[in-house]
Amino acid sequence: MDIQIKFPSGQEFDRLLAEAEKKVSITALRRAGRDAMVPVLTDMKQNAGFDETSIGPHMRDNIKITSVDQTKNTSYPTAVTVRVGISKAHQMKGWAQERGTRKQVAKPFMRPALDYNRQKVLNILAIRLREELEGK
Repeated sequence: MDIQIKFPSGQEFDRLLAEAEKKVSITALRRAGRDAMVPVLTDMKQNAGFDETSIGPHMRDNIKITSVDQTKNTSYPTAVTVRVGISKAHQMKGWAQERGTRKQVAKPFMRPALDYNRQKVLNILAIRLREELEGK
């Protein structure tokens, strides 16, 4: 049995290498960003409103970390966007708690979670990126 492997040459090979490098770096950024946002996620879940009388899904149970590859979107100057937030089903409830309404006093939980954990997020991000670059 004869096995052959053909590699593209010249500019095509350079383009494929750059594309593979970009995919690896995006994956590393996403992993590092998601790990860094865990303290914010924990803080948001602890301070999100909870109604014991409600039998449906609770807002704090639907807070998640999401990441989006922005390299194809030219309107963003970033490679990856990492967010922590509530699900679409609980958006109105979350914004009402965050900003308040005529009948409800604001009890912010999103912005304070990020503000309070800013230094932790940056430290974890730096550590995880270093680990990703060293291949650990």
